[in-house]
Amino acid sequence: MRSRPLLVPVLAVLGAIGAIGCGSGKAPDAGGASASAHPTTKDADAGASAADAGPPPRPFAGSAAEASQLIGAAIDKASSQVVKCVSEYRTRKNMPHERVTISMGIDQEGRLLGATLPKGKTDDVLSACVQSALANAQFPRSHAGVISITKTYEEISQ
Repeated sequence: MRSRPLLVPVLAVLGAIGAIGCGSGKAPDAGGASASAHPTTKDADAGASAADAGPPPRPFAGSAAEASQLIGAAIDKASSQVVKCVSEYRTRKNMPHERVTISMGIDQEGRLLGATLPKGKTDDVLSACVQSALANAQFPRSHAGVISITKTYEEISQ
């Protein structure tokens, strides 16, 4: 029986970089109230205004740990697209079964700053592909500064 390789993320290393002192560490009550009140004000014409309103508001993380957890979940939601980027990278570099590690940085406003390989290695095509794959991910806002997350993708036989 032939085994089929499966590409999966196997490691997530989380870390907060930067100043945490932008507040008390608690989520402001007004941010949560406005986020929950906004969708209910336009229930009558939700079909017409949904396209005009743009993306839903980003969630707010009260701590660095919560932000890291929400970022990991957002990346996992788009994992099929990121796995495609990793597969294309492996094909281009002629390394079909190598482990690929990608570091991503998310700022305190929930924007993806970049995606890079470790140890100063660069691959503009992989970076652009991962950024495109995660363009619509709902990363959280936080007071934790820049959050860096590293994902490693590796093939395992089934």
